Amino acid sequence: MITIPRRLLCLLACFLCVISSWTLSTATAAEQLIRSRSVSQGNTSSAQGASRSGWTPQSSKPAVQRRQSASSPVKQVGYLDGGCDCDACSSAGVMGGPGCGMEASCGLEVGCGLEEYGVCSCDACTGNLVSGCDSGFCDGGCDGMCGGAEIDCFPLFLPILRVDWSRFSFFAGSQSFKSPMNYPALDAAGQPRGGSGSFGYYQGFNEGRDLRNWLGLDLSAQLGVRATQTNLEGEEFTSGRMHQVFVTGGFFRRVDYGLQYGLVVDYMNQDWYYQSDLVQLRGELSWKVSACHEFGFQFMAGVTDQTVTTEAGGFTSSETIEPVDQYRAFYRRAMGTTGHMTAFLGGTSEEHFIWGSEMEIPLQTNWSLLVGSAYFSPGDDTALDANEAEGWNLSLGFAFRPGVTGPKQRYRNPLFNVADNGSFFLFRR
Repeated sequence: MITIPRRLLCLLACFLCVISSWTLSTATAAEQLIRSRSVSQGNTSSAQGASRSGWTPQSSKPAVQRRQSASSPVKQVGYLDGGCDCDACSSAGVMGGPGCGMEASCGLEVGCGLEEYGVCSCDACTGNLVSGCDSGFCDGGCDGMCGGAEIDCFPLFLPILRVDWSRFSFFAGSQSFKSPMNYPALDAAGQPRGGSGSFGYYQGFNEGRDLRNWLGLDLSAQLGVRATQTNLEGEEFTSGRMHQVFVTGGFFRRVDYGLQYGLVVDYMNQDWYYQSDLVQLRGELSWKVSACHEFGFQFMAGVTDQTVTTEAGGFTSSETIEPVDQYRAFYRRAMGTTGHMTAFLGGTSEEHFIWGSEMEIPLQTNWSLLVGSAYFSPGDDTALDANEAEGWNLSLGFAFRPGVTGPKQRYRNPLFNVADNGSFFLFRR
């Protein structure tokens, strides 16, 4: 025998009740509109007749008002204030109502995201929903409904998470980079070890949100994470893979014209032939001369350095590493709501000359192509060999935005990309 759970019947009754109420309200409103038109036309013709005979239709107003009052729409029941819940509906002979499991506010039930859900026993047949098994709902007995199995009720509180997906950007792709850390320090015999660039993949997300309702200021916040996996087959001096995690968070202000700025904190965790945790600040100040053209200045400033223990080629040593301070002048050209093309050049605290570009090219409503490059050209004063002191970063990937980003939402579109090996460049002292 097929039995229908009580909660399913309750939800079905709620749905039918809401549809019926909406249909009745619509039909009554349409009937009222038709009657009002006919009454209006009748009053007009009566007024014209009265103008010829000298009689005014004052006595017809009460009758018209009575007809309009009788045909007024049925007022909908409030879901929260005096609404119909399971107990009230069952007493009226209804199997459910708008308040049974699908409230109009806050998701499921009045508890704003916390609902007590239960799988009820056969004793539920004698509850408030129906007045016992004699009603026929249990087909002559609780054993017929539950098959003789006694199932206890249990509370289960489930948080309902509401996510505005238009704030998010998910990205993934491939990358290749090199820094002085791709060459370990001298070995036990004082000879330099070999090294090469790193290649692998990255994934992550970036989110922006408006802070005006919280702070009363035209500011937005962003938070993003990037994970990378490179050197998948090891290196000349180690068989270990490199794993990195970048976290970027901070504040920014986007504008259509004029001054635009932002400041974020970048954190990088790296696990390779050494382990490190480093932090830097990254800021931007620019001037938008039009909706499409922007000129500005960027900086990256290392906050921490770290002395790490390296294990490469069977030799253990220690060295101090730090983020390189960068100073960049840039030009940015906007493309659509989320796309842009940025070209930059500048220098570093280690006498590098740096130049590169970043592009986000819109492909469809939700998809974009990501392309980035940066090259660090070493100066003459570096203590390392030129091929070890240089650095570069290349990346190619795609970004996906589940929600369509409209004109209003572009102000909370993250101003900064999540840090990578181009914006977070490491150097050995």
